[in-house]
Amino acid sequence: MSIIHLTLPDYVVIFGYFALVLFIGAYFRRQQKTAQDYFAGGHQVSWWLAGVSHYMSGFSAFTFVVYSEIAYRYGLVAIVLFWTSVPACILGGRVFAARWRRARIITPVEFLEARCSLTVRQLFAWSAIPAKVFEDALKIFTTALFLSAGVGIGIKQSTLLCGVIVVIYTLLGGLLALVVTDYLQFLMKALAILLLLPLAIWKLGGIRPSLHSIPPDLLHAHGGPYGWIYILSYLLIVGISYNGNWSFAQKFYSVPDERSGQKAAYLSAALNFIGTPIMLLPALMARSLMPTFAAQQKPQDVYVHLIFELLPAGMIGIIVAALFSATMATVSADLNAIASVLTKDFYQRILKPSATETSLVAVGRVMTLLLGSLIIATSIWIGLSRRDSLFHIMVTAFGVLLAPTLLPLLATLLFRKLSSKGVITGLCSGMVCGLSTLTAKTLYLQRLGPTATQALDFRLEGLSIFANIAATCLGMYLGSTLLKTSPAEAHRTTQFFERLNTPISPQERLVTKQQSDSSAFIIRLSTISVGLLLLTSAALATSSAAHWIDSAIGLTFLLLATPFRSIAARFPRTP
Repeated sequence: MSIIHLTLPDYVVIFGYFALVLFIGAYFRRQQKTAQDYFAGGHQVSWWLAGVSHYMSGFSAFTFVVYSEIAYRYGLVAIVLFWTSVPACILGGRVFAARWRRARIITPVEFLEARCSLTVRQLFAWSAIPAKVFEDALKIFTTALFLSAGVGIGIKQSTLLCGVIVVIYTLLGGLLALVVTDYLQFLMKALAILLLLPLAIWKLGGIRPSLHSIPPDLLHAHGGPYGWIYILSYLLIVGISYNGNWSFAQKFYSVPDERSGQKAAYLSAALNFIGTPIMLLPALMARSLMPTFAAQQKPQDVYVHLIFELLPAGMIGIIVAALFSATMATVSADLNAIASVLTKDFYQRILKPSATETSLVAVGRVMTLLLGSLIIATSIWIGLSRRDSLFHIMVTAFGVLLAPTLLPLLATLLFRKLSSKGVITGLCSGMVCGLSTLTAKTLYLQRLGPTATQALDFRLEGLSIFANIAATCLGMYLGSTLLKTSPAEAHRTTQFFERLNTPISPQERLVTKQQSDSSAFIIRLSTISVGLLLLTSAALATSSAAHWIDSAIGLTFLLLATPFRSIAARFPRTP
């Protein structure tokens, strides 16, 4: 990766941001008195905060790098691929958000015992963890590459620094710290994408010239290896992930009521729809902005070089902080969700049923620390191994494992006739099919040798995803139809769906004034802090453009954080 030359204002933004993140974790530490507080925010996370957090859970530095490369090489298909998140979120609002909340849970697999059996609960508690640990390790490693290039430290040290910061604030503050920090990270990401696009348009001479600067071959909904088979299979995978992935589901059941969960899903859909073209259009314009780039650099470095090309000195720190924040949002959400499963679904359910709420919070922090250490160690191993192919391996493994581990989880919320034996059969059949298609695809491509194209590889991967989903669904159907269900399980299923059909009562969704004031205070303080960071960066900037842009944005954030309504309420109204 290219070296990122940082200046003093950049360091102020980056390390000031790190300090603010750690402060948020410490602020919420004393408020985490029960497992419900630590892992589900006491079910009191406001809908808009949950929506922002849901949106940010889909981002990492890896996202910026990979989708920008696709946009630069193949064009509009990058936006189409990312826009698959929009129908996924709408599906969540229409179907799954209310069900997740009415399950009345604090971990994403907790309900499986009441719905199916203890065996199913434990099976799904453990099945998804290895893939998530490896995926998060890759995301931290990608972020560490930027830090290493910018600060000039080794990849091992930068990986350790990124990982430790994520672990500390997640460990201290639980889910509340996580969603509030996601809000802060959303501000940084919004700054990044809202800066690059206007500067790209300005440099190309305006909106019309900038749109005409995009080569016609990039203006197709599919392109390169990304054909319709792959796009449709990707749509299915994203739909399953955005509604069944533990860190996404957590945002649906941490809100006060089902209506809040639905609004959170729709907000996430709107942010994905609006934010995606704003984020990726500069990469489509990059061929005109940087005409010599393709001959001199690797396509995966396009986002970094856009930063050099468009931003004045003293503003690069905002983008780097945004890359850090995107990864932190994803990894911290996974950390909290996995720790919740290990604490409630394994430790309390199997090892110590009599555990007190205080001890559960303590165990949750220990689990977060252990998981974080494992992710950091795996990230360092990836960096030292120098295996670039690990990124492709991760994507392939995601396609193999996602359907059998998450699709049965979602199906238990929808179908009364699905039994515990059907769930287990679906998991096993999906796994067998996924591994079989992966093996067959690998052997076939090896047999073709040099004649095998990337387009063929992706087409086969899309077909294998269809086959994997179909095998999982067929296994669930056959297992539930052919294998008998016990009367006890049938009774549990009836009770569970009665719970899903029962709306959240006013007593359950009660938000205390102390909780509301606490969250509002820290959100306002975070907004003010970002504004002050930018004003400090503006004062230190040597570039006049950086000085004025940082100042304007910093003042805007200070105005956004000003409680005008509270100030106005102090003055008596004239008759």
